[in-house]
Amino acid sequence: MAHIVFHLPPFPTFIKGGEAVFAKGKKHFRRTFSVFDLLYVKRGCLYMAEEGSFFQIGAGEYVILIPQREHYGYRECTEDTLFIWLHFTIEQHYKMVEKEELSWHDIIEREATYVEAVQYAFHVPQYGKIKQKERVEQLLQQIVDLNEDGAPDSPLKQQIYFSDFLLQLQKQALHIPTASEKVCAEAIQYIHEHYREPVDMKLLAQSLRFHPDYITRCMQKTMGMSAIEYLHHYRLAKAKKWLAETNETVDAIAKRVGIEDGAYLSRLFKKIEGVTPTEYRRTVHRT
Repeated sequence: MAHIVFHLPPFPTFIKGGEAVFAKGKKHFRRTFSVFDLLYVKRGCLYMAEEGSFFQIGAGEYVILIPQREHYGYRECTEDTLFIWLHFTIEQHYKMVEKEELSWHDIIEREATYVEAVQYAFHVPQYGKIKQKERVEQLLQQIVDLNEDGAPDSPLKQQIYFSDFLLQLQKQALHIPTASEKVCAEAIQYIHEHYREPVDMKLLAQSLRFHPDYITRCMQKTMGMSAIEYLHHYRLAKAKKWLAETNETVDAIAKRVGIEDGAYLSRLFKKIEGVTPTEYRRTVHRT
């Protein structure tokens, strides 16, 4: 599981938040922000991609999109989807790490003294399902409702509620991952390391030492897609990068991402992205 690790105090700074609805059939547009963009789904489901990572955010789940990384909806909403968005910044340095198990020993870096504040290193999962749903939704709704308050101290109250929300995310992260999450993480790691090679469920099952059906169930439960579907999306994310940054042929790029047949890459690209690799390259070079 990817975690955003940052030190505090000071807490990350809340910028703006709001509530939005995507009607059935709509998907999130492409953009790159200079700030963090947190999406929490209250009803329905969002399908978001960010540089080779794909998130299916259902009701009661959230994702934090990272600054300077392009994000977009990789699939249309299958139902009307209500979500809350929050923009915030982290003034100090942050980093992305893969972390499975956490304890307060990982979080508290330095105890307070008479002249120095306690120092924390928060490890907030980039994506997760909220456990204290009622409490968290109350905090998020208070942040959004203050947009209409108009009082001079409303932005300060929003910052306080936002800090409390981050604390809730940190408390929730201090748990042992489920068996499904662990298997899913292992499958994703295998795909990231071997996507250039021939990959099928038999090889994946042999590597992870689990039955293919069990791996599929774990991936579906955690990611909302099978291992092979994730492999396709990951390969396309890599192909898009090389289409945008190089003049290599589609056949050459197909081989770079583990697909022997350039025609198959084109069909897969058209099916998932809605355009051919050549059309995608033209669009990127025009912008």
